[in-house]
Amino acid sequence: MKNLDILAVAAGVGICILLYCIAGRAERIKSTKWKLFWLLPASVLAFAGRFERSLLPLYVGIVILLAGFFREKTVFRRGLSIAGALSMLASVPASLLNPRYRAKDYTGDFQKGYDAMREHYVLTEYKGIDWDALYETYMPMIEEADREQDAVKNYLAWSGFCGTFHDGHVGYYCEKETMEAAARSVLGNDYGLAVMRMTDGRFAAVNTEESLRQYGIANGTIITSWNGQVPDEVSRQSPAWGLMFYYENEETGYETEFGCFPDIDNEIFYSGLLAAGVGGETVSVGILDENGMERTVTLPKIGEYYDRLFGTVEKIDHGVNIGNLEWQRTDQTTVLLRIKGMAYDTQSYMSGDEKSYREMKEKLTEALEEYKADGVKDVIIDLRNNGGGSPIMVKTVVSLFAPEGTYDCSVDGLWDDDRKCWVTDENGDYVPGKAIRCQGENLLDGGRVILLTNQACVSAGDFMVKIMRGLPNVTVMGFTEPNGSCQAVGGVNFRGGKLTFSNCVNLDPAGGILIDSGIDRQSTDDIDVQIPFDLDAIRAIFDEGQDYALASAAAVFSSTAEADVP
Repeated sequence: MKNLDILAVAAGVGICILLYCIAGRAERIKSTKWKLFWLLPASVLAFAGRFERSLLPLYVGIVILLAGFFREKTVFRRGLSIAGALSMLASVPASLLNPRYRAKDYTGDFQKGYDAMREHYVLTEYKGIDWDALYETYMPMIEEADREQDAVKNYLAWSGFCGTFHDGHVGYYCEKETMEAAARSVLGNDYGLAVMRMTDGRFAAVNTEESLRQYGIANGTIITSWNGQVPDEVSRQSPAWGLMFYYENEETGYETEFGCFPDIDNEIFYSGLLAAGVGGETVSVGILDENGMERTVTLPKIGEYYDRLFGTVEKIDHGVNIGNLEWQRTDQTTVLLRIKGMAYDTQSYMSGDEKSYREMKEKLTEALEEYKADGVKDVIIDLRNNGGGSPIMVKTVVSLFAPEGTYDCSVDGLWDDDRKCWVTDENGDYVPGKAIRCQGENLLDGGRVILLTNQACVSAGDFMVKIMRGLPNVTVMGFTEPNGSCQAVGGVNFRGGKLTFSNCVNLDPAGGILIDSGIDRQSTDDIDVQIPFDLDAIRAIFDEGQDYALASAAAVFSSTAEADVP
């Protein structure tokens, strides 16, 4: 039995003993306060928690004891106490013999979540979602998990279901232990390396173990094959392909998603990563040696791939490890602003009011003016792994760096309060509602901005990239594009988990879907400069521990400054 249920039964039996003992005294000394003791058993329900059929004898025992409130004879009340205790104790064998005791209703949860998404998911037509096909595919998986009460199977089924949407706002969350166990169960074995696709299309070893030097493998070694196949083809054979996972980002402390990338270009960037977990006790790997000759080596399994995969993602995708909205000087004329999430504080985030961001705006303005007085001309804004948040905060920050003028940012969908739905026209397209605009204040006085982004920059982070990329003084850089998800999010809570999905419409100024990728898997949130993921990048990141993306951004400003020197 569960701990709280044991406590509930013990408390109930203890109350029965108490009521038995005071029954005689209560009859001799007439007082309303003695009658109230027979209402005490109802407090046991606080321990019992949600209704459980195996605890029906416990509930019956509570009802039996309540009869003592109405009749005050000692013999009657003592009889109730004995009957109530026996009934409560019967919950113990009833629970132990019931194979579905305290079983989680995975099937009911999936049905509830599926129904909510089918009714409220705002990108159904845009992404070409076939709801019937999804149900036929994933409900049997959920039912199997339900029969076996297997939390890992349940999570994997949900992960596959959510992954089909290629939407960073569609996700299933449950206990961290379950999510990690599910990822470990499908990510495969560790052979001492991860495999990444380089910008030129070749695949290279990264995040390698020192022990692989004996095989001629180091960071940057070209991988020509994995078990006789091209690595990106092997990735598609991984049980983890098509699933979406979450891991705790060590730098931000946030749950960061990985897999089923909304934008196909980001998927291509990571297309070789799952391959390095595919294999048995050994794996055959084709490499190019130092002389450029191809040869094959056999690597033994050394553990699970889970830690190496997410460790690789961390090394590539991490941002500067300082606090949210903190500044860091990079050189004499450049300063960095780190934005991990679009939230200043709880009060401003919950209010959704521009006035609540005045304090944040004043502090950022004051800091920027001080840096300018000290010779700073340019700013790098680090949005990598930005988990999103308030679009009002985005507008506030953008206004500080944008040149003077009014900029159209986005348009809300038009909501029909009578029908409780978003309004569409005769073509099925969403009808625009209120426009969101930004007023530029040009605090940089003509200075330049580089925006650093990556595939884990999502939601309001995506939104900020979209707005700022259109500004004449801004350049967006990164190894990858932003996540590609910007519709507002809602969700459904279950007893053992939570489902999130896009349920509010955000449109671009022209009235189309803002940012999110459609059937073609191409979002409309791009970058200006893709930082090459080449041998220089690999060695800097995995051999020297450098923040290569930040160094690449800083180099743009420094090279320009040198060119300006007569």
